[in-house]
Amino acid sequence: MNLERRHVLGGLGTLFLPTGLLSIAPAFAAERDGTLTIGMSTESSSMDPHWHIQTANSSVSQHIFDRIVHMDENQLEVPGLAESWRNVDGNVWEFTLREGATFHNGDPVTVEDLIFSYARASDVPGAIFNLRAYLGDKTFEKADDRTLRVITEFANPIVPRELATTAIISKKVGETALPEDYNSGKACIGSGPYKFSQYIPGQVIEVERNDAYWGDKPDWSRVVFRPIPTGGSRVAALRSGDVSVIDSVPPSDVEGLEKDAGITLGRGTANRMIFLSFDHGRDVSPYATAKDGSEIPNPFKNQLVRDAFDLAIDKKAIAERILSGNGAPAEQLVPAGIFGNNPDIELRDADTARAKEMLAEAGYPDGFKLTMHGPNDRFIRDTAVLQAAAQMLARIGIAVDVDAMPANIFYKRASGGDGGVPEFTFFLVGYGAATGEVSGILRNLIHTYDDVTGLGSNNRGRYSNPEIDRLIEEGMATVDDARREEIYQQACAMAVADVAVIPLYYPISVWGMESSIQFAGRSDERTLAMDFHPAG
Repeated sequence: MNLERRHVLGGLGTLFLPTGLLSIAPAFAAERDGTLTIGMSTESSSMDPHWHIQTANSSVSQHIFDRIVHMDENQLEVPGLAESWRNVDGNVWEFTLREGATFHNGDPVTVEDLIFSYARASDVPGAIFNLRAYLGDKTFEKADDRTLRVITEFANPIVPRELATTAIISKKVGETALPEDYNSGKACIGSGPYKFSQYIPGQVIEVERNDAYWGDKPDWSRVVFRPIPTGGSRVAALRSGDVSVIDSVPPSDVEGLEKDAGITLGRGTANRMIFLSFDHGRDVSPYATAKDGSEIPNPFKNQLVRDAFDLAIDKKAIAERILSGNGAPAEQLVPAGIFGNNPDIELRDADTARAKEMLAEAGYPDGFKLTMHGPNDRFIRDTAVLQAAAQMLARIGIAVDVDAMPANIFYKRASGGDGGVPEFTFFLVGYGAATGEVSGILRNLIHTYDDVTGLGSNNRGRYSNPEIDRLIEEGMATVDDARREEIYQQACAMAVADVAVIPLYYPISVWGMESSIQFAGRSDERTLAMDFHPAG
């Protein structure tokens, strides 16, 4: 592999840089059939593959649990447990299950297992984020022993991409299993290239190669995932040889690692938006008050206030100064090159004076008091981003307290406070287009929350705009790609104009690895041992 070659990921560049000659290689060079140890910036919160669909969890679960369709490093569909599929008509798809695929206990993977998996993933009790938004419009039937028939309520052009989001589990094992049974390993029996070995929350996850796997065998016989949330500690572990690979290289360490002869870096703009979300739903929101602490109406129900916040926050400064170039300023829901990106939406320049005027027009000439929540170990310099945004808002009269916490605590509170209502008023979060187009963000993040259909399942701010809902639903049923893209671009423009959320930046993913390893990168930010290979 030529490390100077550019790889295109979904229309976005991924560049591998040659290293310098200033230091020796780490102590332990990676060897085929040996152990690959990966330092992860975010701890996986569960081994249950349907519990919480976020990057760290999905990265780990994909080693153990197959999907019916896989997404490659460019987020293009490739065969998984289904060797082929076809659209019978607009509303009906058929997937042919490959022969010889077995679970780790030796049981064959059946159509019944597929149907059970989709039913469970739609309704896991207590799950932080279920997959109903991708599965709720589908009826699953067994056509014959090797054929799964998928019937949608309306024509759905991206059924294979949507099914790629869902891990397949054993019906026999899963019918009586609880999430904790997956954490213990009792139920953690998939059909993927690796088998569960050990999970100690906060310390380690270990998997062993499944030599009976139907597909290509990974190069590594054993993979160890170690959560190392502190960036400097991850880098130190890589330099010392304690780990072979790390994700989320801190911006401050990039230059030094580029000069290390024993380390290779890979970069790529991620198909993910990091954004600030508002409480749109409640008439009075718990973390927005007058400056004396007295109750006020929820200010974020006023579009002028949201617009003022958007203008006050300097996204270019955050990307350049806080992230040191490890993020690209976001003007909309997905970056350029992703299906549905609207090229007519331009990045707004920050304008403090105009933002103050808007607040005054909205009835808040002196501002108000606000607590801004977010994770402190999920995104690149997430606490620093929160603090920078707070300082920018202070310039327009908003008194902001920042409350950052570990991601596993943050997501539970952000997704369901008292009575199941999302807790926070204004908070930092991220969302990636799992299907490789903007429809995932529109239907999960922007569409009105609907517990029955699963639409809006990640809409923690309870934003609602019936006209945008109509466009989203029309796009979901439009098979013609050109027309569907037009619809989604219109929906994106409306969501941005209404300031449904404040897009901040698109992360530029940076992986660090021993120079004895090569890696093609992924636009979905997942770190999969199957993608890493001994160099040469």
